[in-house]
This record gives sequence, structure tokens and C-alpha cells, in this order.
Amino acid sequence: MYATGTGKHLRNVVGKLNARSVIANRYVVWDMHGCPPRGEGSDLGIVLERYRAAGFDAVTVNVGDSYYDLEDVLATLARFRKQLAARPDRYLLVDRASDLPRARELGLLAVSFDVEGARSLRNCLELVEVYYALGVRWMAFAYNLGNQFGAGCHDAVDAGLTPLGRRLVERMEATGIIKCCSHTGYRTALDVFAASSKPAILSHSNPRALVDHERNVPDELYRACAATGGVAGINGIGLFLGSDAPSAADWFRHLDYVVDLIGAEHVGIALDAVFPAHAGDDGSLDALRADYWPPEKGYRPGMRWLDPEVLPELIGLMERAGYPAAAIAGICGGNFLRVAEACWR
Repeated sequence: MYATGTGKHLRNVVGKLNARSVIANRYVVWDMHGCPPRGEGSDLGIVLERYRAAGFDAVTVNVGDSYYDLEDVLATLARFRKQLAARPDRYLLVDRASDLPRARELGLLAVSFDVEGARSLRNCLELVEVYYALGVRWMAFAYNLGNQFGAGCHDAVDAGLTPLGRRLVERMEATGIIKCCSHTGYRTALDVFAASSKPAILSHSNPRALVDHERNVPDELYRACAATGGVAGINGIGLFLGSDAPSAADWFRHLDYVVDLIGAEHVGIALDAVFPAHAGDDGSLDALRADYWPPEKGYRPGMRWLDPEVLPELIGLMERAGYPAAAIAGICGGNFLRVAEACWR
């Protein structure tokens, strides 16, 4: 729409100082998905300060995937909430959409939570309200493999949303949790979008047209997402960007493709950065669960991704490509804010 996806604008990056100035003065910037360490003794603040220093105003952090049970998710929520409450001078736990611009005005980092895969709900849809009350603001239906609600993107058979999954769509909309179809099977995702009366998202999913991986999504899913009024976040995982050493230019190539496909008003940032549990770690994944991350699909230890510090380069690339300021503002956070305003209570 605004660029070709290749050419000089991918090789000329605006200097970081200039981009940081742009971030501070013009854009509300929201990373829709980051993965901090969850274990006992982990310090969420270390991760959050990296987002703040990089120029982000808001971040949604993961508190559990499908292979975490309810008890694990609740324990992580309790731990993170306690740490946020201890630093009211640095962080604001998001309650409503208006908290994001308010946090920026106060000089605070706005923080919300997400759950990847709904398996931890068991068959108790009343837990959706519990998650919302504890700060969860989006939830995916499945995480790579299927569950009681529908199929995952790596399932051999995708029969679509189950009857319980259709009830979950209704419960999430009534409660205010945004419906996410990243990691979800193709037919199941189409069913979610078709059943939605409020915007749904592909929180962190890249185009399969550029990298043919089951975790990436075909054009039809992007169009179905946009038809709900939703937003697709572009992630920074090298495997899904098509690079063992992903760069800002790789990320921008995927962004530019999706912008051209469904419009800048339906695209956002969701780097999916995974942070080390211990100081000195390089952040790479040392071990992978073969059931959720099958090695034959390309998952392996040592996978790399883009960290929050890449943000100035991403904005620089959008500006060099000629994206209008309004489009950049939307991609940086305005588009996800619009979805939050439509969905959150």
C-alpha cells in the first residue's frame, strides 16, 4: 500500500536517536505480546524496564500457554500482580482502554495480561470472568494443538469450533476478553471470526504467503480478521519471518505485506519476545516440548527473535517507506487500542 516490500527503504534505517524522539513525541506504542519468565523468584520489572527504555507505552505479557494448568496460570497472575502493585510509580495495571493514554500522560508503563490457549479454563466458562478480573485482556482459543474448544494450527484434523468453543466466543464477548486466533487451526479460526459480533484479533501471526509455515496464517484469515474490525500483530520470531537471524527489515517485509493486504488500520506490533529466566542467558530456547513445538516443523533450541530494543528501527523503516503518520500511529498502538475500546468493559 505504501511500499513495495523490497528496495532501498529496507536497507536505510533512520538513526535510533531520531526514532526515539519520534516515539516519545508522536506515537502511543503497544506491544501486544511478550513472554517474561514466570517462575518463582522471577522479576517482571526487569523485562518491563526494557520495554520502557525501548520506547513502549504499553505491553501485554503472557501468563500461560495451553500446557500450563489453571493453578499455574493463577499463580503467575498473582505473582505478576503483586510485583506491579509494588511499583505504582512505574507501572499501571490496565483495567479499561482509557488507562493506556492515561498511563502515558502519567509517565507509567501500561501492563495487561494474555493467555495463549484456553485449555486451562477446563470446562468452566465462569473462569473467563475470573481471568478478566485479574487483568487478562486477550485469550487465544488454542495453542498449536487442539483442546476442548477447537483445533490448533499443528493439528492434522481441524473440525472447527466445538459446541463448547462457540459458547466460549459468547462468554468472551460478554465478559470483555478479546478473542485471539493466533496458534489456532484454520477452520477453527474462521469459525471464531464468523461467530464474532465484536473485533477479534490475530495477536501475533505472520503471513504464510511469505513463509510457508503452519504457524503463519493465509491471506483468507487476515481478511476474515479484518472483517470483524480486528487487528493482526506481526511477530519477530525468526522461524516465522524466514530468518535464523531476524532483523527489523525482515519484520517490516511481513508488516508491509499485511498492510497491503488488509490496510494499515488492521495491523499492529506483537514481537513475541521471550526473555531469559536468569541474568546472562541469551534468551534463546534451550529446550522445546516436542508435542507443542514439533521439531519436524522447524522448531529447535537456539531459535532467535526480535527484542523490544528494535522498536526505533521498526518505526524508522515505516517512515522511510512513506507510511503516513496516521498509519504509523495506528500500527504502533492505535489499532489495538481501538479494538480494546470496542471489547473491554
